[in-house]
Amino acid sequence: MKINRNNQRLTIQDALTLYQSNDLLQLGQRAHHRQLTHQGKNVYYCVNRHINYTNGCRMKCHFCGFSRDPDHPDSYIMPPETVADQAEKAWQNGASEVHIVGGINPGLPYDYYLNMLQKTRLKCPKLYIKAFTAAEIVDLSDKSGQSIKNTLENLQEAGLNGLPGGGAEILSDDFFERFCPNKARPNQWLNVHATAHALGMMTNATMLYGYQETPAERIEHLFTLRKLQDCSLQKGRGAFQSFVPLPYIPPTDTAGKTSPKKIDAISELKTIAISRLVLDNIPHIKAFWPMLGEKLAQIALCFGANDLDGTVQTYKIVDKKTDNPNDVLTEQQIREMILETNLTPVKRDALYHSLEPND
Repeated sequence: MKINRNNQRLTIQDALTLYQSNDLLQLGQRAHHRQLTHQGKNVYYCVNRHINYTNGCRMKCHFCGFSRDPDHPDSYIMPPETVADQAEKAWQNGASEVHIVGGINPGLPYDYYLNMLQKTRLKCPKLYIKAFTAAEIVDLSDKSGQSIKNTLENLQEAGLNGLPGGGAEILSDDFFERFCPNKARPNQWLNVHATAHALGMMTNATMLYGYQETPAERIEHLFTLRKLQDCSLQKGRGAFQSFVPLPYIPPTDTAGKTSPKKIDAISELKTIAISRLVLDNIPHIKAFWPMLGEKLAQIALCFGANDLDGTVQTYKIVDKKTDNPNDVLTEQQIREMILETNLTPVKRDALYHSLEPND
């Protein structure tokens, strides 16, 4: 595995060669070395909460187990006051950020979203509100009859701080056409984030891998993100601050049975390591424990990841890949996970400022 030892940027062919390699430990070592060289031994986490305001959605994405048709009896909509109350409770319990996303629900008017943000901001003046995937922003632009830029500006005025980065799936028109044909297309996802960056907003980027895409499509996804990040950094305003690789987890069906299709741990670790090596301009790679499971997320800290996200709470987008009976990790549990890898736990805010007592 002799690729770009002189620290030149990886090419697409380099990355494909890494995916084809069976030397997982050497790949992990290289990614971990890159992480230590550029970011040191710090591993970040935050106290946060996820809130899903509706599961009603018209998209009908093939891989989604969370959404329901808006007319389905299991479809729900949270009143804005409920969202604000949940955010306030999280704030009172020490959360520094809240993560708010939901389905593309045609029954919700534009004012609902502004009202939700305004009520949350009123109750939590200092809470960082990270909300809405790019697909939701496109939908809100359509509902408001305004441009993406004006829509984001309106949401900022109402209390929005940043975007979580979900809904990127695999940034390939062919993938979207096959598996989520009703969703905002890859160029729209990219445009939303580019526009948010131009407005000075920090965002995350995700990749859903392990469904039916190829390694080549994963690589193209990473290089597409790297290119956009180059442009955003050159402009000197907002940018991607974290990349979140999300392994596909088959949803549990109504009979309580789970699809046999799943991605293996080797592929998960390989994807995290290659992400670290390719995305040399995105500072943080998340090992998102609700989808990796605690043990694999811990191992991922030695494969290039340097962020465990946070305490999360009530994660409902997919069935958690974990035996955690409380549906949450405490700060102490997260810190112990990090310390066991001989790395340094750093409690952070949403913008990666340290909240450690001595800092």
